[in-house]
Amino acid sequence: MPNTMLSASNMNAAGRYAGLAYLVIILFSIAGYTTMSRLLAGDAPTVLGRLAASPALFSLAFTAMAIGFAAWLVLGALLHRLMSSSGRLAALLLVIFTVAGVAMNFIALSQLLPLVSSAGGGIDAPALAPIQRSYERLLLLAQVFSGLWLFPFGWLVVRSRIAPRLLGACLIVAGFFYLLQFATAFEPHLDQMTTYRIFSTATGIAVFAGEFGTCFWLLIKGAGAPNRGRAA
Repeated sequence: MPNTMLSASNMNAAGRYAGLAYLVIILFSIAGYTTMSRLLAGDAPTVLGRLAASPALFSLAFTAMAIGFAAWLVLGALLHRLMSSSGRLAALLLVIFTVAGVAMNFIALSQLLPLVSSAGGGIDAPALAPIQRSYERLLLLAQVFSGLWLFPFGWLVVRSRIAPRLLGACLIVAGFFYLLQFATAFEPHLDQMTTYRIFSTATGIAVFAGEFGTCFWLLIKGAGAPNRGRAA
């Protein structure tokens, strides 16, 4: 009995740590990305002027995005620990997609390193344009892993029951939202189509419900004891 209680206590603690890591991802990634998007919006001369006027803000946005990406690795490791007994293959895929997604996002972010080192002062307009294009395209391509990792994650939540099954189902649907974003890397005008907007809105609601819901469930309630069915 004491061992069972200790195990349950450890599960709850790991679940809360996972919720905290998820919250760090949400807060830092959103804050960093939205700030960076504002700083890089517009034509090259406008962006250069903005960067020269706000070098500290640019560095903070860059750092916030890096923290968010690093926290994704921590979350992946914690989720693997929590749910691998409910599906070893799915848990392995979750980790693989997480590592690939983190790597791809860091590669995208690294395109902005010349701007960090120069604070916009050593970059001219012709040099800035390819930096912006490379960063934006790589970040868009990285969305494929932001979507793919949610499929094993959601399936494991449904199977393990560490959180309500409805949240797991929402996570699976949410994966398609990011895949839709990824598709625009190959068809830039796709987001102008009515069908795309309908599916993007519907899956976007699932992102909010699934990701935010799972984050706060784990943060507040911890993880329930996983259902240890046949690992698959």
